[in-house]
Amino acid sequence: MWYDRLVDKEVFMRKKIVGSSWKMHITTKSEVDVLAMDIVEGVKDISNVDMFLIPTFPLIDHLANILSDSNVAWGAQNMAFADYGAYTGEVPAPTLAQLGCTVIELGHAERRANFNESDHSVNKKVKLCLDYKMTPLVCIGETKAEKDDGVGNVRVKTQVLWTLDGVKPEDVDKIIFAYEPVWAIGQSEGANADYVEDMHRFIRYVIASEVGNDIAQSVRIIYGGSVKLESAYELISKKNIDGLFTGRFALTAKNYIAIAALVSKYVQEKEGN
Repeated sequence: MWYDRLVDKEVFMRKKIVGSSWKMHITTKSEVDVLAMDIVEGVKDISNVDMFLIPTFPLIDHLANILSDSNVAWGAQNMAFADYGAYTGEVPAPTLAQLGCTVIELGHAERRANFNESDHSVNKKVKLCLDYKMTPLVCIGETKAEKDDGVGNVRVKTQVLWTLDGVKPEDVDKIIFAYEPVWAIGQSEGANADYVEDMHRFIRYVIASEVGNDIAQSVRIIYGGSVKLESAYELISKKNIDGLFTGRFALTAKNYIAIAALVSKYVQEKEGN
């Protein structure tokens, strides 16, 4: 692509990520006990990959108690755009920070579609999240209609620019982007690895055009959208894919551990060359 020379200058290997959002699939403390404890045991020797789990709001504190002495972080699936006030039903940043959340998922396609979440509100949440020293995990991606109409890049560019609006350049690399094409979420197969790599290069180019290539090179961009073990290695071996954001596949400890172990092994092989 025409922007390859700018964004493909790999200065260092960004630390890989394996994360999972449980949505509303894991809903009881007993389920959390079984799943989280098995994951903690299964990934305890992995130190070269950043790992996190994101439960529903009421289960955050319970999960935190299980993960507190482990190498697995925890976060939240959303956050209010204000940190206090008359916002019934919302969950504020200071509460999440006090619960030890390090990663806050923002702008997921389901929230954009079902709860009218806008690029503007996501941007407000990003800046508030940074103010409270938490990591915004910003979900971006095009719909099938946008892809078919040839405007997928335009939509993704708009989402990236809105995310960065008003963010200090020195804070940009504290944001994690999760590229999740809407048409690949919850499907039998995810997006092709080459397609994902091209979109990640484009996202990095957009970031570079705003804050410079040095900062863009340090931003981590992960992929989510029907990730499975069979597709994980090809995805993670691409230069601009910095991690995997799993959904239904990783609702078992066995599968989450397998993905994390695969990514860890890839990093070991890469560092050994």
